[in-house]
Formats: sequence, structure tokens, C-alpha cells
Amino acid sequence: MKESTLATKIMIGLLCAGVLVYLALYLLLGFQEELATTTAYTYSVNQGAEATGILVREERVLSGAGGYVELVPSEGEKTAAGDAVALVYSDASALSAQQAIQTLRAEIEQLQYALSTGTQSVDVSRLDGQVVSSIVSLRALAASGDLSDLEDSALNLRTMVFQRDYAYGDTGAAQDISQLIADKQSQLDTLNTSLSQVSQTIYAPVSGVFSGQVDGCESLTPDLLDSLTVQQLSAWMDASAAPAPNAIGKLVTDSTWYFAALLPGGDQLQLTQGNTYTISFSSDFYGNVDMALERIVPGEEQTLAIFSARSHLSDTTLLRVQTVDVVTDTIEGIRVPRRALRVETEDVEQEDGSVRQQNTYVVYTVVGRQAERKEVEVVYTGDTFYLLRPVDNSSSRLRAGDEVILNTSDIYEGKVVR
Repeated sequence: MKESTLATKIMIGLLCAGVLVYLALYLLLGFQEELATTTAYTYSVNQGAEATGILVREERVLSGAGGYVELVPSEGEKTAAGDAVALVYSDASALSAQQAIQTLRAEIEQLQYALSTGTQSVDVSRLDGQVVSSIVSLRALAASGDLSDLEDSALNLRTMVFQRDYAYGDTGAAQDISQLIADKQSQLDTLNTSLSQVSQTIYAPVSGVFSGQVDGCESLTPDLLDSLTVQQLSAWMDASAAPAPNAIGKLVTDSTWYFAALLPGGDQLQLTQGNTYTISFSSDFYGNVDMALERIVPGEEQTLAIFSARSHLSDTTLLRVQTVDVVTDTIEGIRVPRRALRVETEDVEQEDGSVRQQNTYVVYTVVGRQAERKEVEVVYTGDTFYLLRPVDNSSSRLRAGDEVILNTSDIYEGKVVR
């Protein structure tokens, strides 16, 4: 009995010891820092300065007397000489008449299409399905209160009904359509006659790019840029210019446009006349425009710079005073968080016997299950990141897409991290 009791005690002791070892290892591993990684990727940073300036174009203001104006071309659309650019109406009833004319023209076009296609072979079952679908869509528009497309939907349904009558052999359908076209054409002729007495058409005197915005700065022309000063440009940007009376729009008559800007004084940007720089717009128009530096007047407090371009004219017709970034250089590299970079310091003996400390910048990446050391150089420091470049072109160099280790302690070459 005693031997049995002793053996039992030994077994229980070993079991307790095993449990304690297991718990100790579990707690130790639980307190260890988990592997944290991120993906490195290619990134670029623009360097330069912020500038405020004004867009200058060769512009011709268009005028027309009347209470209601309907513009024909859209903003930034190219217009030839002699093209209609605006319809000017004397009162609101004339504008309503013009809208009725547009509706009648659309209806006549639809009815003529129905008449011309009525004698063609038609898939009757498919046409019936389209009619039902159109009725459902029309009901949904009316129920939702959306009347913007209600008229077009009703006209489309009427056209399909006429085509359906043709398909089922209704010999009077053609007469009905022809009579309806004649009635609507008569209404159209009457409206056109009455509208000609209370409306005026404005035609483009020259070719150009149309803009419906007239802001009063049209008198600042490219001819004035050769003698423009910092004080004059500041006055133009601060002034509240009034547009010309009865102005209805304008034409930009030259494809070259300019941006006269005020930059920080001094020569820290080192701009060179004749070079091309990227102007980054980020307000009313988002985009980068490559512009040539035509003239620069350095100053201690402010520098006057005049840029020119022949692209993006239609995108910038609504712009006048703008704050932009003048990009003088672009730095590209591999972006990693700041905590991923490690500095390794070693003592280097000089020729004179003195010792100098030398810093080496490295990051560690996960390759397979191990950590791999990769030496880099820092090309740009951001608030939360670095832009890096590998110091060599070996197969183990840092690349975009590498899984970079963020842990800041106890990482070394070849360590098993997974």
C-alpha cells in the first residue's frame, strides 16, 4: 500500500509540474510582441511652393439686350465664327415658347420615326413587353413625383403604341400618325413666327472657346503681361471688377493662356525662365498642367512669375483667381512608416587613428519565415513616413511590395519570425 501511495504522489507531482511549465510558456509567449508588418509601396512627393495668381486669356465679351438668355454652346465648347451662341428673349412667355418649340420638334421626330418604321417587320411579343414596361416606368415616375423625364417617357410610349397598331394590321394608324404630325407641325410654325418677333439670336463674331462667365477681368489681356508688376497683379487680384453691361458670355480667341502668379520672395525655388513646370490646381479644377515660365521678376518679399500653356483651356474657362502649387521637383521612392526604419551605428577608424561613428539605415522584411536585412538611404522625410531607396541593386534589395517589419526590438538577420 505504501509503494502504491508513493508512486501516486510522484505521478501527481510530475503532472502538476507539466501543467506549470505549460502555463509559464503560455504566459511568456503571450507577453511577447506580435509580429507587425506593412507593405512598402512606390510613392512620390512634389516639392515647390504655393502661389496665388490670376488666369489671363485673350477674351472677347458677347453682349445682348433682353431679360432672358438661353446659351446654346456648353461651357468650354469650341465655337466657329457665325455659330449661334445665345438666344435672347424679351420676356418669360418668349422663353416658354422656345421650350415648347423644342418639345414639339422632339415629338415630331419621334412620330416620323414611328411612321417610317411602322411597315417594317416587328417582334409583336417583344413590342408588347416594351409597352408594358414603359407603362410601369411611367407610373413609377408619376408616383415618385419625378417629372423630369415624364414627357419623354409619355412620348416614347405613344410611339410604341403606334408601332403596335401597325403590327396588328390597323390600317388607320398611318393616317393617325400623319395627321398628328401635320397638327404639331402647324403648332410649330405658329410658335416660330411669334417667337421671331420677341427674340434675338446672338452669333459668334469669331471662332473661339465659349464661356458663359463674364467677371470683369477680361480687360487684363496677354499684351499687358510684359510690363506687369507685383503691385499691379496684387491690385487685379484684390479688385472687385464689374462685368460689362448686357454681357451674356465671352469667347476665348487664343489657344494660349497664361497664369500670372505671386510666389515667395528670394531665389529658394531657383526658377529658370524658359523651363517647364507643373502647376497643380486643387480648387475649382483638379488637375496638373505643364506650363512654360515666360517671365520672372524676383523680389525680396514676392516674386512675379508668368506661366503659359496651350492645353486644358476648355477645363479652365471658369477659373480666374486661383491658389496653386508650383512643382519644381518630384522625389520618388519606396514609402514605409517611420517606425520601420532602423539606424545601426558602428565605430569606423580613420586614417589618422581617430574613431568616427557611422550610421547605416536598414529595414527588415519578411522573406519566407525569416527576417532579411536590407540597407537603404533616406531621400525624403515626411511627418509619418520615409521615402527610401536601396543602396545597391542586388537581388536582396528593398522593392515595392516587400512586407516590411515594424517591430522595433529584437530583430536581426535570419531571425525566424513566423
